[in-house]
Amino acid sequence: MSCMKRSRVERRCKITRFVRAGTGRAATARLADAGSPPAAPVALVSGRILAPRPIRRVQCILGRTLSPSAGGTPEGAPAPRTLALSCNARLVTLLNLPLAAAAGSLLWRSLDWPLVGDAAIFHFIAGQMQMGAVPYRDIVDINMPLIYFIHVAAVAIGGMGDVAWRAFDLAATALVSGLILVFVWPAGRAPAIQAVLIVLVTHLLLGPYSAGQRDYLISIPVLAAAVVSARAAENPKRYRIDLFLAGVFAMIAASIKPSGILLLALPAITMGRLRWREAGWITVGAAATGLPLFGLLAAFGALGAFIATMQGLLPSYASLGARPMSDIFRDTAVWLAPTDGLALAAALNISAPKPPRVRAMIGLTLFGFIHLIAQRKGWFYHVYPLGIGLACWGAWSLASLAMLRSAVCLMVTAATLGWLVPRALMEAETYPALRAASAMQLVFESRLPRGARVQVLDSDNGAFLAMARAGMRQATPHIQWFSLLLATDSVRQRFVAALEADPPAAILLTNAQWPGVSGFDAADRWPEFVALLASRYVLDRTGDEDGIAWRFYLKSKRSSGLFDELQASR
Repeated sequence: MSCMKRSRVERRCKITRFVRAGTGRAATARLADAGSPPAAPVALVSGRILAPRPIRRVQCILGRTLSPSAGGTPEGAPAPRTLALSCNARLVTLLNLPLAAAAGSLLWRSLDWPLVGDAAIFHFIAGQMQMGAVPYRDIVDINMPLIYFIHVAAVAIGGMGDVAWRAFDLAATALVSGLILVFVWPAGRAPAIQAVLIVLVTHLLLGPYSAGQRDYLISIPVLAAAVVSARAAENPKRYRIDLFLAGVFAMIAASIKPSGILLLALPAITMGRLRWREAGWITVGAAATGLPLFGLLAAFGALGAFIATMQGLLPSYASLGARPMSDIFRDTAVWLAPTDGLALAAALNISAPKPPRVRAMIGLTLFGFIHLIAQRKGWFYHVYPLGIGLACWGAWSLASLAMLRSAVCLMVTAATLGWLVPRALMEAETYPALRAASAMQLVFESRLPRGARVQVLDSDNGAFLAMARAGMRQATPHIQWFSLLLATDSVRQRFVAALEADPPAAILLTNAQWPGVSGFDAADRWPEFVALLASRYVLDRTGDEDGIAWRFYLKSKRSSGLFDELQASR
């Protein structure tokens, strides 16, 4: 009986081997008809067909493998999906090499970026804080409180120089890059590195005015909130800590830009739904971060002024400079052009299953979109959270796309950067605001002692940098024209009255009077202010650097007597 069973088993093995071998030869013939080179004889290993190396090479190129019915794969060999993904990784790595070279070239060229733009304003405010001024109470501004403390720390550590500020921006870039790596790494090393390189190139292409921008700095807690939200969904055993940290990072982001408060909803997007207990941990984390910050403002006597600014001035400021959505989307497409290939990958993979980490990436992208349109201005640095969200989501999607689709996305990225990077490397940078700041600083240092009281009214034409580096003290809380132009007549009257009661040593005006057009109309058409200048000051110096004009009024030695006569005549 055992002999009969053995003979039946042997006959079955022979039939199976014949059928599988025939199927394997048919598969080999089909590949040969498709234009592949002739293959070596098909090997038989443990009853399975092992495709020779040429066939497996063709399979990798086509992005698919033979199914077991068509020859199969040997035991221990990668699954078909694994082979396709490994081929994707090779293509991504191939593009990462020139992408890294482009990023390195742009990074090297950026090492001499100067301190310009909004960073100069915040450095000026930080310098005033070191002299005892308190934001909102002694300096009228509409930004969130954490950005002031960040710049105070940067100035305290590195001073007002360009090198220190460049080091700060590079440190922030390192944090952003590290968080992107952690976020996208489960998709594979090559896609994660490409996401980092795309964000880095985007940042460097935006130029020196993007260095240390609030919307770039907010990307650090935004990414951190996305990482811990994904981790809370992937590892329910430690959800308490992760959700607590999600609340902490959301409040840190809101302390830089108000839109950061929307990140409190990110864990709900990632986890699908939240129970009351889970929402409670997020609330505890947000409260543990926000309450000390509000307490600090209260301790400095600035909490009331902060609330008044948020309720009164901020809504009026938000309505200034609003642009049509079509213009915002057009400019955003230009500024985020380096992410086009990854955005295409995300769109092509939109129907794929969405694990928690992908939902976190989609939530991050959605936050970036709302962050952009809610500000209604569409300035170049507003695009950072949206660009980072697209880069992360697209890199993740790129890893799981079919070979042909992945190649198309990579070609889009290569073509876009091939157009943008060489042009950026050849452009010559000019900084008229920096030259104007140097000229104004020389006037300060030649006319006034360090620490002298000066009234400055500027927007971004270099006066703040000159004030900060010369060590001048601001005379009144109003530092920009918008706080006077948007204010009531009583506020403007109190401003002039304060200057009359305690005239500063000098008054510095520039032709940056945003939201008004460039010029000096805001001052020249203000009779009370003109009378003050005529009675107490002399126009000591003027300057013009490529359209950046400024006037320096020095306090007259005979101003007291002239002012008394003017008051008597009234």
